[in-house]
Amino acid sequence: MAKRTLPPLKTLRAFEAAARHANFTAAADELSITHSAVSQQIRLLEEYLDRPLFAREARGVVLLPHARAYFQEVQACLDRISTATHAVKSPSAPRILRVCTTPSLAMKWLIPRLSEFQEWEPGVDVQLTTVNRRFIEQADASSDVVILRFPLQRPEHACVRVMDDFLIPVASPRFMQRHDLRAPADCLGHPLLQVTGCVDDWPHWFGLAGLEVPTQLPGPMFDHHFLCVQAAMNDLGIALVPWCMVEEDLQGERLRTPFAQPRLTGAGVYALYKTDGAAAAAAKRFADWLAAVAMHKEG
Repeated sequence: MAKRTLPPLKTLRAFEAAARHANFTAAADELSITHSAVSQQIRLLEEYLDRPLFAREARGVVLLPHARAYFQEVQACLDRISTATHAVKSPSAPRILRVCTTPSLAMKWLIPRLSEFQEWEPGVDVQLTTVNRRFIEQADASSDVVILRFPLQRPEHACVRVMDDFLIPVASPRFMQRHDLRAPADCLGHPLLQVTGCVDDWPHWFGLAGLEVPTQLPGPMFDHHFLCVQAAMNDLGIALVPWCMVEEDLQGERLRTPFAQPRLTGAGVYALYKTDGAAAAAAKRFADWLAAVAMHKEG
């Protein structure tokens, strides 16, 4: 086995905390050391690597491009050390499964169902984090499971499609009482709620309905699907959103769909999970559970 090339652990802890907080002072508070001690550890690590790691700015520090991948790997390794240490110190404690997804999938689909997984796997505690959908592909490498809306390949990971999905128009019951929506064309006379980065969805849906519309339609824009859903609930207009994110709201009569058809085929939902390491078995069971829940809901 080749000799390991490792910098001092103290420098890595300081680097990881400073990069995560983008601030030396916050890192110092977390590590219970002084600001100057953090600066010194970072300087020692930069000397060891013979490369700078941060750009110093007035409000904090920013990782340099070449240091971002290093930060992700260091963070993942420190997380694994922490998890392994916890398992040795407390062998009877619940295992931690680190799951990452987008805010919309977390709020509108996963969290409402997590209690079912806790009953299914009482010995596993899910630690949930979220990443904006535009950056989900770069989700923290320490995550055991990443739930996303497109397939993704990583070494020592498997990626499975856990659910099909489609997009439907929805509005609040009060909005539908106030406005006469008898055909898809009637939607054009009302605010169309849209999600940044998904502006093609409405034109594609209208195309399925046999209507030609501009490639860009006017209407309020939101960063996340869950914000678009909330806006629809508050009578701001009609949202075109994944069915999986509004299933509970439709059942609870918080939202209604004015038309059963057309349905715009969505990207589906995928689970990228680790196939190697201490959490691999639990990660696969979580992916299997996701698929089972989706199948049960669709059935």
